[in-house]
Amino acid sequence: FEVELGETDRARELYYRLLERTQHVKVWLSLSQFELSIADENSTTKARRVFEKANEQLRNQDKEERLMLLEGWKVFEIEHGDEESINKVNQKMPKRIKKRRKVETADGTEAGWEEYFDYIFPEDESARPNLKLLAMAKMWKKKKEDETEVSKDVEDDE
Repeated sequence: FEVELGETDRARELYYRLLERTQHVKVWLSLSQFELSIADENSTTKARRVFEKANEQLRNQDKEERLMLLEGWKVFEIEHGDEESINKVNQKMPKRIKKRRKVETADGTEAGWEEYFDYIFPEDESARPNLKLLAMAKMWKKKKEDETEVSKDVEDDE
């Protein structure tokens, strides 16, 4: 309604108020389309900024929603961007990995295995080595503590 009246600033304000209440991917996609629809020389830049901000906000949300955002962003870049911007979005696209998990019935008995797809985002993957290093450091510390306890027990026995 605000857009029809030419009140783009009010419409933009309504979008941001809605985003304060929900971070749903469809709101972000709609906001980027809104920014693109404004007859303005900076409309593609504003729409691109919406995609960048949305990607940052959705980083810790549902992976399927983040994938939906990136796919929308990719379509946008194909239509309005250059090769560099398309490559930038392609680098953010996740790897699709098939995984398996146990399925249990309501009473807790095993019902077999279920295959599902998980998405590994490159940005998330870069944080993973730090977690692996931390886990290895904890294992090393525990091993050293165990060795210290064993050597104390040996000294006590002598």
